[in-house]
Amino acid sequence: RVKNSLNNSIKTLARDLYAKDTHFIFELIQNAEDNTYHEVEPSLSFLLSKTDPTGTHGSEGALIIRNNEIGFSPENVEAICAVGETTKSKSQGYIGEKGIGFKSVFKVTSNPHIFSNGYSFCFPEREKETGLGYIVPIWIETLPDSLCRSKTTIILPLKPDFGYSKIEEMLHDIEPETILFLSKIKKIIIETDIGDNLTILKDDSKKPLVKILVEGNRQGNFFSALYEFLLCKSQFNKPKDIKQENREEIETREVSIAFPVKKNQKDIGKIFAYLPVRADTGLPFLINADFILPSSRE
Repeated sequence: RVKNSLNNSIKTLARDLYAKDTHFIFELIQNAEDNTYHEVEPSLSFLLSKTDPTGTHGSEGALIIRNNEIGFSPENVEAICAVGETTKSKSQGYIGEKGIGFKSVFKVTSNPHIFSNGYSFCFPEREKETGLGYIVPIWIETLPDSLCRSKTTIILPLKPDFGYSKIEEMLHDIEPETILFLSKIKKIIIETDIGDNLTILKDDSKKPLVKILVEGNRQGNFFSALYEFLLCKSQFNKPKDIKQENREEIETREVSIAFPVKKNQKDIGKIFAYLPVRADTGLPFLINADFILPSSRE
């Protein structure tokens, strides 16, 4: 009974927590931003494939995510197997905090695979020995032939309801300003195995001017666009009369405002908590801060 209750709770969490189907993509970007990198330019790539390298039964292709972080530690494995537990601390600068973000991938997959730093395991929706799903890792002996062992690789065999075409639309809908307020990830690459590609690249070498270049190829048509912002940042002390249990150790916080340089840019009025939250403020700029959000990030 307890097993069924836990399984049903996690299933409901993964399916119903986020209003937008695309939210799992933001969670993967957020995890990459929070990762640790040694002497490399942080990079994150999504490869959409019509074939599933894991051979998961009933899958409709796969989404393959690669990130050149240092790789999983035992603590990372423990955290990803848990619900509501996290190794991330706001005082250390992490942007994630709930300990449930990765569970959002179960909306599009029934058996996510993770390969990182010698670890190779998957999370089936139900594990035979314990009867539990979503949180019990199963070791994988035979690795996919195409696996890049120098990077953390997550493979999501796609459910029929979220097949190749639907995920392709989600990936192409990632907006350029998604990486505007991230400090580590400055490049996101999106590819499909039929030749389509999209690159989002941030250049902040001339601060406060920040440029975001978007270029790619879709169905043989090349496209490119340049977005420019003036990005202003300021530190603020927390008022002494404000008490918040999720930020007890925080005394100062940075607030960022980005002003679009071109008048015809339509991406104003958005609020970010490092990643986009909502877009209807009516303000003529974008604002980012360490806002305290509910688990749904709405």
